[in-house]
Amino acid sequence: MQDGRGEGAGLRYPVLDALRGLAALGVVFHHIPANAGLSAAGFDANFGRMVDLFFVLSGFVIAASYGAKLSSGFSISRFLWLRWGRVWPLHATMLVVLAVAMLALGLARPDLRTHGLMAGANDPADLPLAVLLLQGIVPSRGPTWNHPSWSISVEMLLYVLAALGWRLLGDRAWGAWLGAALALLAFAGFGPGFDGLASNIARGVAGFGLGVLVHRALGQSRPRLNLHAATALELAALATLAWVLSASGNLAAFDLAAAALVALAAVQRGLVSRALMFAPFQWLGTISYALYMVHIFVIGRSFDILALVQDRLGLTIAQATIGGEDVLIGPGWQADIAKLAIMALCLVIAIPFAKLIEQPARAWSRRTFGQQLPNAGN
Repeated sequence: MQDGRGEGAGLRYPVLDALRGLAALGVVFHHIPANAGLSAAGFDANFGRMVDLFFVLSGFVIAASYGAKLSSGFSISRFLWLRWGRVWPLHATMLVVLAVAMLALGLARPDLRTHGLMAGANDPADLPLAVLLLQGIVPSRGPTWNHPSWSISVEMLLYVLAALGWRLLGDRAWGAWLGAALALLAFAGFGPGFDGLASNIARGVAGFGLGVLVHRALGQSRPRLNLHAATALELAALATLAWVLSASGNLAAFDLAAAALVALAAVQRGLVSRALMFAPFQWLGTISYALYMVHIFVIGRSFDILALVQDRLGLTIAQATIGGEDVLIGPGWQADIAKLAIMALCLVIAIPFAKLIEQPARAWSRRTFGQQLPNAGN
């Protein structure tokens, strides 16, 4: 989840920050299970597709920040350490939080143990893969630790491919990204498609490649749009995204609409872009990575608390068992309110993780790797 701040060149795209925040919020909404209200109507059935917007955003921002620098000899190891230092500390923190929580649950409820003293479906044997950020691209024994982190694993692979591509092909690397993106989208749309880890990687390459293309296109010729034209195009891109999400969630259609929206957001000429510059949207962008990384844990513990307290309070808000399958139940208004409350809790919990871990880690990364690494080679 690359932010809209170009570390490599001092660039800043605040509207992209807001888009990233809104996409993260959509993913959170999607991951709170409910069988009533908006979810029962299928409103958020395809909101998981918003992860693909992250990939498009990353392709654009990495191209803007590092494309020219990597082409002209910027250290590949320095670049990769900067990216690793940006995403890994919070990821590692969440692994510790999850492992401790599952161990504590296993000690408190021996009947829930699945692996030694540990409860839950995650296999401790998969922890080394998760620690190394390989869980999204290498087969594991059980479910991914902190499920959303699969996309962070794919992001790290994309950074490696990007660095090698710009070093080997220079400015021509955008053509390779475009070819790969279009081929993968065509195969996903007209061929047998992808499953499992292949799907993870294909989604990442396709979105990232389109993001690189958007940066290349804007660098060649930035459109001269007036306020009305830019606003109309922004609304059209948003409407297309909404239509894709409400229909099939088709990867190619979503990625192409997302690329158009990112291009318009980078130009920052329309009323939608202006609205996304407002403080609440910018704040959401600043905590988006923390929100994305903590939300699965917060959702799970929210249902655990409901399992403990709702009967004592004479309420039936969810079908919930500690450490088990959970779902919010009707009536519809109740499920929607509960879902919004859990989303609000995710936002609140994300704040200390952003301020105490993510942001200091970003500052540490820049201090440590902002200068040339000793014996950096490339």
